[in-house]
Parts: sequence; C-alpha cells; structure tokens
Amino acid sequence: MKRKKSKKPLKKRIRDIASMKELSETTIGMKNFKRAMPVLNPFLKVAGVDISKIQDALGQIDDLAKQTEELVGMPDRFNDLLSEHGWIMYKMMDFTIAKKAVVKAESGDIQGAEQELIDYYRVETVRRQLGVLHSITAFRPRVDLAKKALEDYEANRFHACVPVVLALTDGLVNDLHKDNKGLSAGSTELEAWDSIAAHTQGLGKLVKILRKGRYKTTTEQISLPYRNGILHGTDLGYDNITVAAKTWATLFAVGEWASKVERGEVNSPEEKPKETFQDLLIQIQENEQAKKEIQEWKPRESISTDTEAFTVGSPEYLLKEFLSCWFRKNYGGMTKILPSKIYTAKEAPARIREYYADKLLKSFEFVSIIDVALANTTIEVRMQLDEYGRTNEKLHKFIMINEDDQCNPVGRTKAASRWISYTWRVY
Repeated sequence: MKRKKSKKPLKKRIRDIASMKELSETTIGMKNFKRAMPVLNPFLKVAGVDISKIQDALGQIDDLAKQTEELVGMPDRFNDLLSEHGWIMYKMMDFTIAKKAVVKAESGDIQGAEQELIDYYRVETVRRQLGVLHSITAFRPRVDLAKKALEDYEANRFHACVPVVLALTDGLVNDLHKDNKGLSAGSTELEAWDSIAAHTQGLGKLVKILRKGRYKTTTEQISLPYRNGILHGTDLGYDNITVAAKTWATLFAVGEWASKVERGEVNSPEEKPKETFQDLLIQIQENEQAKKEIQEWKPRESISTDTEAFTVGSPEYLLKEFLSCWFRKNYGGMTKILPSKIYTAKEAPARIREYYADKLLKSFEFVSIIDVALANTTIEVRMQLDEYGRTNEKLHKFIMINEDDQCNPVGRTKAASRWISYTWRVY
C-alpha cells in the first residue's frame, strides 16, 4: 500500500497579516451589505439613516474592492519578484513606485524594475525616511553617522556610504533583538505581528542574502548588499549606486521591525470580538453623524492668542498646559498631548524627559491659532529656549489633532476624545 505524500505547508503570505486581512474582510463585508440592502432598507429607515447616501456610497464598492485587492496583494507580488534581487516592500515605501516596479518585473523587465527603485532612493527620499527613524530610540545615537553616510551618498561616495549604513543596520538589530545578535547571526529572525517588512516573506528572505557567506575575495562589481562580504573586505566591487540604494532600503525595512519592537508589538494582541449586525447599524449612524458634523462645521474666526482667554478643553488650552509643564520641567504633565499609539502611558514621561532634558523653556508666546479642519487646529508658538547654555529663539508649529481612544481623528464634540500632537518635538 502506497503512502500518500504529505502536503507541504502553505507559505505564509503578507496579505494574511492582520491589517491586510481586515482590509479584505471590510471590503467583503461591504459587498455583502450591498447585496443585503433590499432587506435592510426598512431597518435603516427606522434608524433614521439617509438611505440615498448609503446607496451612492455602495455604488463605488466594486471599484473600491478592486483597489483594495491590488493594495493587499502588492507586497507579496513585489517580494516574489524582487526579493532575490535585494528589494523587499515595507510600510514607508511609496506604493506607486512599488507598483511601477512590479509591472515592469512582471513583464520580464527586471532591470527596468530595479531602475525605478534606484531612482526612487534619491537623496530627498532617504532624508525623509531617515527623519521617520528618529522616533526609534535605539536609532538616535546613530543619527549623526547616518547623516554623514547620506552626505557620502549624495556625493556618489558609495564606497564610504555602504559600509556605514550596513553597520548602523547591524547595530540597530543587535540593540533590539532579544538575543542581542546582529544580522550576521544565523539565528536572528526579524519578524513582528502585522508588519509588511518584518515577515518571513520580507526581512526573512532579505536577511538570508545579507548574511550569505562570501569568503573569496573578488573585485567584480556586485549588485547585492552582502553584509559579510562587504564588511569583511572580500566583496570589493560594492562601490555603486545599486548596492547603496538597496542598503538604504534595507535599513528602512529593518526600521519598521525596530519600531514594532520598541512599541511592544512583536506579538499579536488579544483577538477582538467580531462585530454584530447591531454594531454595524450603530457604526452607520455614527458615520452619518460625522458626515453631518463635517458639513456643518465652520472654523472659528480671529481666535485670540491671549492665553488667559483660552477655553478649557480647546486645543490651544491643552498646548498651553504642555508648554507650562515644560517651563516647570514637569515632564509627566507634558505627556498629555502625546499620541497614545506612539508611547504607552508608562514610557511616555521618560521619552519626554530624554528629548527635552537639554532644552529649557524660558518663555513662550502664541503667535497664531488656525482651525484647519474639524479635527485639526494648527498653532504657531514663538519660544525662547536655553540649549546647552545658549539662548535661541524658535518658531514652531504644533499640529493639534483630536483623536478618539482608537487613535482615529474625530470631531471636536466627540465624547472621550482628546487633543494630541505628532509635532510635539521642537527642533
């Protein structure tokens, strides 16, 4: 009797991570809702819902479903085609560029796909994405060297840029990995829950290329950022823009993993209960109310910059409290405007203290207060700072956003919402 061949386990796909599945399931749910509309109409009318607006929205479901499928499937398509060439997709990567590269690669033009990506990593792109890495505590000591590497990159000194960026990436992994091992360690796995980059089909593939053994010295030009060969001095032909661009891309992909580690999001949280039909009706009513609030909202005119006239609960009042706490070196009080999805309540005071310990606020003056949108007020403040014994004047814009407990922007009258700012750092 012949034994049946055991089936190989299906390969994990990025489209199956939580955020991607949620996108797909939401779209499927909306398509099902569209099919059920004839039955639901009477219930919705009783709930006071404007059915005509819902029908208009549902008329766009098919196009939305097509766009969602493209979005959800893009990381896997990208990595399937380009990971062996040293590219993987990550959250910060421009979707349009990734799509252009995939279209060319699927047509057989791998060289054209790579050129799209190399062109994407121009100096401005690298500088912008480095700015995002500043939020990672473990990367901050590496910022100065990263800036110098960027100067070399801009000047086409790839021989100097590549080893530095590889070393910074290695050190970042070493500092944050649970085993304190860098990229070269065979046991190093860079995976995190709900991450495009930190996935077996992302960094899981790329790291195998980076740490490939390169024991024989060669002067031939290479196109992959072999970490071991470059840093150990056996791959001497790395001095080119292709390797340099891929090295930056690797750092930013690893940065996505590092951010997850620092936020404690390596493992999946507890599963949320599934929504019921009643939850759906409540959500529809809330959406209708939000639309009405947006339509009826008008910005305040000529808002006074006199701090004594600020209304309790207004964005300017919360910012005044933030600045007053800074003036008194009350770092715990300053955490009130920090976004909760960046720092937990436990770690926020330490993060504030770490950033502002060398910046002493001597005085502040509100210059302008502008209501930009229903959930957005932009406030410009002039400050006198004592930095390392020198007095400097800074003019800084605080973009205040009103968020609910799920970190979603909401209207100003929404219960249990609070004003926060992602621009709380004064540079």
